[in-house]
Amino acid sequence: MDDELLWGDFLKGSRASLQDIYSRYYQNLYSYGMRKLNDPEIVRDCIQDLFVHLWTSRGNLNPTNNIKYYLLASLRNRLVRASAMDDKWQKVELSSANLFHVQFDLESDYIQKENISQKAKMLIDGLDQLTPRQKEVLYLRYFEELGYEQIAELLDLSVKGVYKLNYRAIDALKIILDVSKTDLLVLLLLCRVEILQQFHSF
Repeated sequence: MDDELLWGDFLKGSRASLQDIYSRYYQNLYSYGMRKLNDPEIVRDCIQDLFVHLWTSRGNLNPTNNIKYYLLASLRNRLVRASAMDDKWQKVELSSANLFHVQFDLESDYIQKENISQKAKMLIDGLDQLTPRQKEVLYLRYFEELGYEQIAELLDLSVKGVYKLNYRAIDALKIILDVSKTDLLVLLLLCRVEILQQFHSF
């Protein structure tokens, strides 16, 4: 079932559709939440609160044909509020460009999985050398597969700004890895499948 039909059934009061949405997108939400705020308890609480809110306020929600984007944007807002209410995060500006924890490094859980290929390791090492903002744009574009307009809304940037940031990130990664742009894009797509398969198997 596509997003528009699934969301429509949920808005009509289908608990099965809500469960389907939860099962389908929980890993995406948790992965993104942990990169925005590296605290599993707060992230899980925010996701739970998000789904409770969705169910209780479904009568006031609008239709959507992209559930993942809707959920990611909603979760990001909840993380901002949660961080402001938690003492240990009160002085952290969650929307700062310096606060995206991609954790793509050689000590990450991804690399501990035996089946991660050498190409994935090479890509992860390269991503770790980018700026936090560059990592976030590449993550949303190539791992979450959001469009430029959606990324712009999510990060409060202009679409032109997202294009520019994505271009600079790709260009920097291309130099770091010493590969052509075409080879890099293929590598991102191949490693997306492999990395997300490993993540979803946790």
